[in-house]
Formats: sequence, C-alpha cells, structure tokens
Amino acid sequence: MDLNQYLEMFIEESKEHLQACSDNLLELEKNPNDLNLVNEIFRSAHTLKGMSATMGYEDLADLTHKMENVLDAI
Repeated sequence: MDLNQYLEMFIEESKEHLQACSDNLLELEKNPNDLNLVNEIFRSAHTLKGMSATMGYEDLADLTHKMENVLDAI
C-alpha cells in the first residue's frame, strides 16, 4: 500500500496534536496539579504514536511511546 497518499493528512493531523501538546504543556506549567491536562497530553502523544507507526515513522513512534511512559508515571 502506498502511504504517500496519506502524507498530507498525517502532517496536518500531526500539527494539530503537536499544538495541543504544546498548549496543554504551557497550561500544565501554570496548573501543575491538573491531571486532566496530563491526560490530554497523553492522548495526543498516543494518537501521534499510532499515526507514526502506521506511516512507518518508527523513530517518531518510539519517541512518542517514551513520552507516554513519562506521562503515565505522572
């Protein structure tokens, strides 16, 4: 299957999830006890991991998996 047809969608959705991570991390900095923010960041990282693995971007999938582990520890 040619995954290049999904590249543009992958990039757009990745940008949205990265922005959500960034926004929620900034908010978490202001409210460090808000576990809902941690959960939102985790969900974005989890989605990025799945999307990356599907596209064959193993380095990105590995990185986001490590992010999940850190967030899970919180």
